[in-house]
Amino acid sequence: MVGETLEQATRMGAPRAVALCQNFGGYLDFQAGAWDAAEKSLRSAVDTYREFGAASGESLSLQRLGVLLTAKGRLAEGLEVLDEGVVVAERAVMRAHALTRLYASIARNRLAAADLEAADRALEQGHDEARRHGNCVTCNGLLLPESVRVHLAMGRHQAAHEDADKLEAIAATYESRLWSAMARHARGRCLLAGGELAGADAALKEAEEAYADYGDVYEAARCRVARALAISDPERQSEVAAPARETLKRLGTERVEGEVSKFV
Repeated sequence: MVGETLEQATRMGAPRAVALCQNFGGYLDFQAGAWDAAEKSLRSAVDTYREFGAASGESLSLQRLGVLLTAKGRLAEGLEVLDEGVVVAERAVMRAHALTRLYASIARNRLAAADLEAADRALEQGHDEARRHGNCVTCNGLLLPESVRVHLAMGRHQAAHEDADKLEAIAATYESRLWSAMARHARGRCLLAGGELAGADAALKEAEEAYADYGDVYEAARCRVARALAISDPERQSEVAAPARETLKRLGTERVEGEVSKFV
């Protein structure tokens, strides 16, 4: 559907529609695990938005590209792209919305690099922007899960649980499968960090299944790797993690989500 719309927009010479299709198509390809196609589409979206000076679209395309590069393990390149997005977002009509998402993605990138201080700074900047534009629900969909991870990494378990509570409240309000997946994922991380292994396994399994139903193979794999950490028997742990490790290897990251192991 996105491909057909893109072809039509290209024939009609409608650059805004072209850029939107490139951006959204890249996002869908990332979820589906077609990462090379996703990177190509997102880079094209950045270029197309830049051509007609649409800073909001350009910055959000850079944000999605930065998340993809982070997932691939290209952390320095991903951070460079996200920093570029921050510069572009400063002149965007949707400035605060774009910056909230960018800072959330920078926090994820810095966690992957084990740079906790930088991740914490990015988290605070993200919360500042969120407060500035009234805590947009969609933006919080990116900010709160990373907030939970940063709080846990910094040893702030109560703050992590409070942000997980916020995610669960939003999920209950909107009755969204994706929001439920994010909320259960966050809660599972909190329970795992607190040593509540049975509860963590149950929450992460629910999140994994919800992500799989939604078609997000990467997030489903992250949940499964985290689930394996709740298992004390090494043989069983390896058995549970194996499918996720194969998925992550196929996607193109050899890190096998090392940050999940370190910063649950």
